[in-house]
Amino acid sequence: MKNLLLVMCLTLVISAPAFGFSWTYFDFGSSVFDENNNTSPIDYPNIGYLPSPGTNNEGGEKFDLEGAFCAEDEMYLYVGLTSSFGEVAMSNDFGAFNSGDLFFGFNGEKHSYAVDVSTGNLIDVETWNYIPERPGGYGSRSTIVQQVGAYSIGTGENLGRIDMMLSFEADLEPNPLTPPDGASGDTYIWEFRIAKALLNYDTGMYESVTLHNTLECGNDLIEKTFPMDPIPEPTTLILLGAGLVGAGLIRRKRA
Repeated sequence: MKNLLLVMCLTLVISAPAFGFSWTYFDFGSSVFDENNNTSPIDYPNIGYLPSPGTNNEGGEKFDLEGAFCAEDEMYLYVGLTSSFGEVAMSNDFGAFNSGDLFFGFNGEKHSYAVDVSTGNLIDVETWNYIPERPGGYGSRSTIVQQVGAYSIGTGENLGRIDMMLSFEADLEPNPLTPPDGASGDTYIWEFRIAKALLNYDTGMYESVTLHNTLECGNDLIEKTFPMDPIPEPTTLILLGAGLVGAGLIRRKRA
């Protein structure tokens, strides 16, 4: 009996999630972090491939973008985005830095669509804006601006609202800085559920989707490409089914 209880307890410990966060729209697994945590694809001056450290009592774990996730089913495209700031990151010296919009595209494109994170609207993007030139940011450094790319939606057609939520999980990776009053810090998880009916989505035509996001100061960028699992068109399924039926009839006739 004792051995059985011990096995049960070990099973519960092993199967228990590593943290208290639960995904709402799609289960991306037990971690909200990926290889982007505490790293950046941009080589910043005097810093290297790390997010700008933020040593002026700013909120956020060095304003870090920490994970991107994507999945799909027949009806929706699901996106998860983990960061060290919510809708805004604060700095005692430079004020508020807003979160950039979520850009994405298919088959190598990354700016075809965007979600306006302030409204939840899905936009078919025509133009987009770079990070602004302002104190405390990288806007005045042209090489960084070019590498960071799209920050906010410029013009485009509003395709409708999506499902979007933002969760705060303070205990996942504590903020090493002491943020000022009203600052965001620790870990935030954005979740997006985008109806395919709102997209110019040709079933089976897309092999990959690329996500793109940055912060207004431009001191970290996340870009990640995910393979798609094309869903066969109804006509393809009908032809496949007819072929299988035909093969079965031929086999039965030979028998």
